[in-house]
Amino acid sequence: MTIARISSRVAGAVLGALLAIPFLTAQPAVAQNSIVIRDFVLTHGIYEREPVGTTDTFASGDSRGYAFARIANDGSPTQVSFVWYYGEEMHASIDMNVGTSGGWRTWSSINLRPGNWRVKLQDASGAVIAERSFMVEHTGSTSATSGMNDQSSNSSNWTGQHDGG
Repeated sequence: MTIARISSRVAGAVLGALLAIPFLTAQPAVAQNSIVIRDFVLTHGIYEREPVGTTDTFASGDSRGYAFARIANDGSPTQVSFVWYYGEEMHASIDMNVGTSGGWRTWSSINLRPGNWRVKLQDASGAVIAERSFMVEHTGSTSATSGMNDQSSNSSNWTGQHDGG
């Protein structure tokens, strides 16, 4: 084979690849559930389906902490999970439905006790899409939750709500 023949083969392969690119990019993408987290905040409460302020610390006298998410979902209905951790141990996982909406609101709450906490928001496949860490500070007063049962299966320790608003 001569160098001219090799060069023409290489040029032909490169030209063929370049001509194929528009056809590859012109193919429609497979639609996936597309959710965008517009807000993911910690709060002391929910009033009229909105968080009452935001925080990253709670006091031991606070009986509950809330995680609030506003989600834009332009795909089909799906699910997210609020996964609460106390220290390094998973404390509870609350699954919530998310409908098709530009501003779906959903929230979860949990009984608190002093220490380091975090809450992860996971999509239906289990991927973490948002996360917040927070501290519950010991204030010296007696907490209403100091004798709380630590079992994550105890449904009285957590709640979840959702709203298509």
